[in-house]
Amino acid sequence: MGFKINFDEENVSSGEFQLVEEGKYEAAIINAEAKEWQGQYSIGFDVEIRSDVNQKHQGAKVLYNTLYLSSTNPEYAENTEKKRNSFLVACGYSGKQSLELDEVVKNIIGKNVLVYIKHVEDKNDKERKYPRVSFVAPSKVSKNEDPFANNKGPIEISEDDLPF
Repeated sequence: MGFKINFDEENVSSGEFQLVEEGKYEAAIINAEAKEWQGQYSIGFDVEIRSDVNQKHQGAKVLYNTLYLSSTNPEYAENTEKKRNSFLVACGYSGKQSLELDEVVKNIIGKNVLVYIKHVEDKNDKERKYPRVSFVAPSKVSKNEDPFANNKGPIEISEDDLPF
């Protein structure tokens, strides 16, 4: 194999990453898993800020987010339920249905959503902050899977349109 590498010890990574700013971003859910701790269920999920939408931090990943599905604390129960339902609406669910957590986790991967990013402090080091998804809403950007879906008839291509 004849591949060569140009090495420069002065041109190295500092190990620092750019913190995603707080705000709203169009994102895709890239990973999700069902979690359970002390009888409380949640969805752990990761998002990637979409590169096909003109916005800051394209391609950045916001990892280790948690959506709590229920709360035994009555003070948080209503808010938890509203956040859960908003998340599911953003992922394309509608109406009233009984959902299996394992199926939901499989189905939400790849969904485009609008995320609200907030910074949280590291519990052990107050100087360090991490981006976290605080709320999920339906995407404001439509993604047309089939660019020819609205076409009413055959597509005409002349010989002049061909590259060869």
